[in-house]
Amino acid sequence: MLNKMNAKLVLGVLLFGSFILISLIGPLIAPYEVDYNKKIGYIQTADSQQLVSSPFPPSQEFILGTDKWGYDILTLMLHGAKYTVLGTLLIAIARVFLGGIAGILMGLYKKERTLRKATISVWSGIPTFVIIYFIMVGININSSIPIWGLVLIQSVLMIFLGVSSIYNVIFSKTAELKKELYVVASKTLGASNSHLMVKHILPALKGNVMIILINESILVLHLIGQLGIFNLFFGGTAQQFFPTIYLSVTHEWSGLIGQARGFMYHSQWIILFPLLAYIMFLISLYLISSGISDIQFKKVRKASLL
Repeated sequence: MLNKMNAKLVLGVLLFGSFILISLIGPLIAPYEVDYNKKIGYIQTADSQQLVSSPFPPSQEFILGTDKWGYDILTLMLHGAKYTVLGTLLIAIARVFLGGIAGILMGLYKKERTLRKATISVWSGIPTFVIIYFIMVGININSSIPIWGLVLIQSVLMIFLGVSSIYNVIFSKTAELKKELYVVASKTLGASNSHLMVKHILPALKGNVMIILINESILVLHLIGQLGIFNLFFGGTAQQFFPTIYLSVTHEWSGLIGQARGFMYHSQWIILFPLLAYIMFLISLYLISSGISDIQFKKVRKASLL
């Protein structure tokens, strides 16, 4: 029965929906306040109790353990979920909306003889994260700008640098759809461009737009992760000295992963759980994208057999 319901899509939506829910209610269900930390405590040994310092491994008191500074990892992840999940989704939606609208309008209103002209962006050969890195490196670390301001600046950069690729895809598909017989016939009978867009272009692009949206979410998540490797965390980086360490201000998941890179060989739970959540969120997006692609493929195959 699950196969008939498109198992990948169902599992992806359920998983993605759970991440959305966690991002909305995360701070409400967090076991501790975000600034609560426990630097020392006792553990029970075979003979007696022993005084130890953080990080503490997973236990009944701290389900996912604590980091080096005694902060509860589960609490940090629940507070950072909204920046990871909702931030990624909103940036992807803005990219697709702006690039999609521009692509459809230009594809409809541009004259036929100009449709074949390539619209390759001058930025397409430069990795997006490199551009954002050099813009944000002097702003993001120990910044006086509030969190919402840094989130807004980084989001605008990611949206602006991602719109052109969406525009090119939608523009090309709109130009192809304009050549379809039913669109040409409708236009010959006097249909306006707005009528063509509502009745023919948007319905035909609906499935493609959903795939593009999910794929853009994956790209944005990758981009946030790449910036995190270079200590530019989404929403701000706090740099401390002696020793030099970089901490995520918002506790978004790629930031928690980036700041815990030094714990690959000991106290692995500090990096393991944020990494697991990040991968599961990524898998949910891949499942949805693959599920929608399967539906689109079946529709095309069915149409070709008719």
